Amino acid sequence: MHQGQHHKYIAILSLLLAFWAGSAAAQNEEDAYYDLPDTMPAVTYALKFDPLQVFLGDFQLYFEGTIAKQWSMEVGLGFTRRDYTASFFAYELDDFGDNVDIQTRYAGSLWLKRYFWDTGELYGPYMALGLLHRRHDKTYNVINEAGELSGASFDDSRSFTSLMLFGGFQAIPMQSNFFCDFYLGAGLRFRDFDMVRSTDSNDPDMYSVSREQSWVGALHLGIKFGIGF
Repeated sequence: MHQGQHHKYIAILSLLLAFWAGSAAAQNEEDAYYDLPDTMPAVTYALKFDPLQVFLGDFQLYFEGTIAKQWSMEVGLGFTRRDYTASFFAYELDDFGDNVDIQTRYAGSLWLKRYFWDTGELYGPYMALGLLHRRHDKTYNVINEAGELSGASFDDSRSFTSLMLFGGFQAIPMQSNFFCDFYLGAGLRFRDFDMVRSTDSNDPDMYSVSREQSWVGALHLGIKFGIGF
């Protein structure tokens, strides 16, 4: 065999060895990355906020804490303002006029959660039983035909109490205790309404307040963002 061919084979072998060494090193780096330990403290308590519920006029802060192995309790408490999802179709009268006073009321919820994964923290897929309540109040001040306040007013009050079964997933990164909680639920909702109606919005005598109570099916979804500790 000619000396040039020896050099050619040696060069090819050297390239193959270099490629193999590079691949092995890259694999070792990748394995080391995925084998990094979870250096953050285990999340057994969490504080959260759900921005999607703001469209319902629901401003709750949620606190979740471990109560037993793979079980937790979550409590939400906050206030309500305008429900934008209902303002366009659930009210007969103009809901955005200057004569409408939106009242600040309350909202609360209680969740019992069961996690499927035994991780020692609030992480992974779960099922939850939830009791939710919120109330929305507003006052309609009657404007007469001259465009002035007549002095008459009527209070509209609507409360929602729901019993829901939820499925969700709480995702906590290995290197951070900031997380997302995705959930979807279905159940029954009790509606207790004192609804203001009118056949002539400029005539106080044409106003009435009717009481309506009913059970309806309900869906509820959201994304909570929070921090665990």
